[in-house]
Amino acid sequence: MLLHAALFFGVLSAVTTLGAFVPGAVRARVWVGLPLGLALISLVAWNATILSRERDVELGLALGAFLVALALRLAMRRWSWLGAQLFAAATLASIAYLLYAASITFVVGREPFYLITSTLLLVLEVAALTLSLSYLFEIVDTTSRTSDRPHPVDSNYRPRVAIQVPAYNEPLEVMTETLNALAQLDYPDLIIQVVDNNTPDRENWTALQKRCEELGPRFQFMHLENWPGFKAGALNEATRRLPKEVEIVGVVDSDYVVRPDWLRAVIGHFADSKVAFVQTPQNYRDWTDDQYLRGLYYSYRYFFEITMPSRAHRNAIIFAGTMGLIRRSALEEIGGWNTDVVTEDAEASLRMLARGHIGIYVPRAYGEGLMPLSFDGLKKQRFRWALGGVQILRLHWRRLLLPGRGERLTVAQRIHYLLGNVQWFGDVLMFCFTVLLLLTALSTAMHHQLPIRQLTGVALGLPIAFLASGLLRAVWAMKLTTRCTWRDAIAGLQVWFALSWVVTVACLRGLVRFHTTFLRTLKLKEGEASIIKALRAAQVETLLACVGLAAAIVTLVRAPSLPTIALATLLAFQAAIYANAPWAGASAEGIHLTPLRRAYRASAQSTGVRPGSGAETLAVPVALALVALVLMVFLSIAAPPPPPEPGSSGQAAPVTSPHGTPSASPSPSPSPSPSPSSSSLPSASPPASASPSGSPPPGP
Repeated sequence: MLLHAALFFGVLSAVTTLGAFVPGAVRARVWVGLPLGLALISLVAWNATILSRERDVELGLALGAFLVALALRLAMRRWSWLGAQLFAAATLASIAYLLYAASITFVVGREPFYLITSTLLLVLEVAALTLSLSYLFEIVDTTSRTSDRPHPVDSNYRPRVAIQVPAYNEPLEVMTETLNALAQLDYPDLIIQVVDNNTPDRENWTALQKRCEELGPRFQFMHLENWPGFKAGALNEATRRLPKEVEIVGVVDSDYVVRPDWLRAVIGHFADSKVAFVQTPQNYRDWTDDQYLRGLYYSYRYFFEITMPSRAHRNAIIFAGTMGLIRRSALEEIGGWNTDVVTEDAEASLRMLARGHIGIYVPRAYGEGLMPLSFDGLKKQRFRWALGGVQILRLHWRRLLLPGRGERLTVAQRIHYLLGNVQWFGDVLMFCFTVLLLLTALSTAMHHQLPIRQLTGVALGLPIAFLASGLLRAVWAMKLTTRCTWRDAIAGLQVWFALSWVVTVACLRGLVRFHTTFLRTLKLKEGEASIIKALRAAQVETLLACVGLAAAIVTLVRAPSLPTIALATLLAFQAAIYANAPWAGASAEGIHLTPLRRAYRASAQSTGVRPGSGAETLAVPVALALVALVLMVFLSIAAPPPPPEPGSSGQAAPVTSPHGTPSASPSPSPSPSPSPSSSSLPSASPPASASPSGSPPPGP
């Protein structure tokens, strides 16, 4: 019955997703959304009745789906009916699947090793589906919700403001555009503080100092030599040196070109004494001429178009650094920026909200920066963001989880910050499922079976179907909110996938130790062919892709059957996920370098370099382990298969819905039969998908 329910609600979730694709449907008022939702429920129930011939069961499931959607719609009054029905169906499917998986694990299983391995798998599935639902919640909460009343702005409020521009070894060509734009800011009482942090080349920072002097008395330049604490430490010292009259401090990265009306448009929010910070979206320029840059642009936009608006509904946004303003007294109240956390901006916002302050998100971009122009630089940037998320969890998990430890944080704020940082681990889950698939491929090729829960019958094809609907939902949400083309949205998804391995490394590194160094790949050689540079920048991902593809081929050759076709399909998809890394590396090498791009390509902003960053990497041990696995798989081809056991005509293989879908729809659960069969596969439900790479980018 639980498996039946999981199938019913999973199909309903997929059908409702397709219904949401109808233009305007996901935001339609109840008199339009309710009839459409009922029609979709009736369609699923009617078809299920024809297939199962259990009319009462299907009507009961349909009624249950309607009642849960109704309850959710009443609880979330600003959601549309179709949005509530979509989230309700996905949640019911997840719960039904997990209950069925638990019953198979703890009722059918008897052997201790089977119970241990299947319980670990169940824990992974719970984590994966929880993250999937968190992504779906953000999508529904943004795409189907009616607008909230905007926070009031006092247009006459004009406090003294200081804009801080942190810089480390930046090309003067890039900085000049930023400083010229800041000079045009239309605001009466303003200081622009350029903070050079440990730039080793004296000629570089003295040229920047001269440019500041040329721009007039508004500009103040300071050079910090051998200063600790990276950007956070430099900004703390810069704030300490500001005149006491400065009430609001803003941060602008050294590659940003701001619009003249930025401060006048948003400063009025601070007339409300409860407001501690105001964040506007980070936006980018100089990307329209290249498909890879277009995909990268929209992968960034996802966070500011979907995640931040959802968090803003419950006063749970993060301070993302650049293009943000912060009340100086609130910053001093929490002791300034935390120099131990590499995403000091997001960490500071959590501490300010815990003091009872308010963060305002203004969903209009007032400045544009430049995106990393090499895949190596992009990986280092994403490594820092993911590592910062893990550091925030390690530092504040008590505040987010334990009763009475959250100060003035609301339950909703705790959940958003907890899940927002846990979402980075979606890539770790995806890697775990990849390993499970590879182990099963190896055991299948050698005509053995993993001692783990199994999947049988019609459920074999459903993980692939759920995967497809989840990917469609991710691409659709990006297209709907950013108004990009389908091709650009797909390219954005490819960029997320390309960064999966580096996020995995960052999460694992952050769990091992709090203070750690930044990822640095092998140094690229001047004059090296572009394809070689791309492969060197994505060496581990390339190896993972090759291993997955080889395992899929070997499995089909050694044990051809319907289950192994499903296994090979999922292995091929996992391989395709990691193959996006060399694609991204090659695409980045093909970017046309204008004079500005050429200067920016070597800058610290583009490469992710920081003073004192180390050169550790996990590539070598992981590569050796994967090479050993490849050799084991290929050696299995040479071994003659043993005669089949009585009553068995095939082998087990896991069905794992791979990473990359914000879908909360689970893979249907396995059959209770522990013996090998040609229609059984160990079950693994889908890991959670990414937002701009899984989780909120805390700022460059």
